[in-house]
Formats: sequence, structure tokens, C-alpha cells
Amino acid sequence: ISDRIDNYPGFPDGISGDELAERFISQARRYGVELLSAVSVSGVEHDGDDLVTSLSTGQQLTSHAVIVATGSTYRRLDVPGEDDLIGAGVHFCATCDGPFYKGADEVVVIGGGNSALEEGLHLSEFAKRVRVLARSDLTASPVLQERVRSDPQLIIHTGVDIVELEGERGIFAAVVARDHDSGEIHRFPAAAAFVFIGLKPNSAFLGDAVERDAGGFLLTSATMETSMPGVFAAGDVRSGSTKQLGSAVGDGIAVLLMTRRQLEDHHHKAVALVDA
Repeated sequence: ISDRIDNYPGFPDGISGDELAERFISQARRYGVELLSAVSVSGVEHDGDDLVTSLSTGQQLTSHAVIVATGSTYRRLDVPGEDDLIGAGVHFCATCDGPFYKGADEVVVIGGGNSALEEGLHLSEFAKRVRVLARSDLTASPVLQERVRSDPQLIIHTGVDIVELEGERGIFAAVVARDHDSGEIHRFPAAAAFVFIGLKPNSAFLGDAVERDAGGFLLTSATMETSMPGVFAAGDVRSGSTKQLGSAVGDGIAVLLMTRRQLEDHHHKAVALVDA
């Protein structure tokens, strides 16, 4: 979804997320990888020594190993108005959509962690004023908090609950928030609202079969194997990942090597011969 990726090696002039993804797909097809489009996974379970992956089409795939690289999704506020206004003034990526608001009098950032404040600083390059609304005290790093608090373009409000996202004629108009202590309702008109309240892993299809951390991300061993034997995880869905493209690609390479080793150890794959 990134409009521009400038920190991926090999692309000094940058590349769009869509174009880079298409290149990944083309390279996979070159090596004969079978890709199933518009098909979701409904479950993974053991059948003796095998793993059975059930698809939404009713098809079942039997394998000796499974790699889960399903990424994560932006958490939503789940308040009235949000669903109708996503993409119409309500966004989850300042890098992607911030430039649309160049010259705007004000935009709102919802969240108090590192991502929220980093994106708020980024948005200050486009909007004249950035208003940050956090449910509790700021949880971002002290250095980042200091940068934000010392920037006259950013206004911080803590201890507020988001009640509603208002729209006018299908376009975002304002954030409605309630003060924790006083119960007072505040309305913050703005050109856009950017929501940064965390990520949730796309791993519901695994149910209770695997162990997770407090945020729901998959716990893995040193070999990147989950608590379910034969099931590995890589990228944003994995606990402890950095949520960065470059490290996700590295995860993918590492997990393939770990999976190959597991298949060899269980005699599901011939051990590769190396010349002395």
C-alpha cells in the first residue's frame, strides 16, 4: 500500500509498493511457484506426520511444513463513521496519504506510541498543524516525545476517548472525543484523521493451535518454528519482528532455510550434497 519505498536496497530512486510486489510475484513465478489468488486459509491442522491446510474453496493441501507469512493489519477504532470514511479523509498510512493534505490547516493523529508520533512529525511537513489525540499518556520513546512536545506545529491531547468520526457528504469532517476525567465532549474539525493505534496479526485461521504473545503475534523458536510442529512464521505476523520491509524479506529467506533443514532432518527431503 506504500506510495513510495525509499529504503529498500537496490532501488536508489525509490519504488512503489505495488510495483515492488509485482516484481516479487514475477520472480516467484519464474521458479515455478504456484500462486492461488483470492483464496483464504480457514485452518491448519495435523494429520499424523502431515499438515493439512484447508482453503476457503473447500480444497485441502497436504504438506510436511507450512510457512505463515500473512503479515498484519492496522487496528481500527471501531467507532461510528470510521468504516464509511476510510479513504475519504480517514487513513492508516501517513507516508502513503500525507501528501494529499499539503497546505491543510490541520490534520489529526490518533494514538500515542512511536508510530503515531513519528507519523505526526511526518505529517507536519504537509499540514500547518497536527493535533495528536491519545487515549492515555504518551507511550512513545522519551526522545520522540521531546521532539513532538517542542514542535510548535504539534498539539498534544492525552486522556481522551474517540467517540465518533464525523463526515459531511461522505468526506471526513471532524473527530469527536470525550475527556476521561471530566466527561466533556470535544469536537476537532480537520482535513483528515490518521489512525495509529497498533497492528494486529493476520493469524485468526490458526485458532488456539499456536502460542502467541500479548499482542497476538506468533511466538517462534530460534529456528522460527511456532509451537505447532512443522509450522513456521516469518515477517510481521511473527512476535518480535520489526515491521519493516527489509527485515521481513530477511525473515523469509531465513525461514526457508530453517524449513529446509527440518524437512531434511525428518527425511522428507534429500540432503543437498556440497562439493568438498
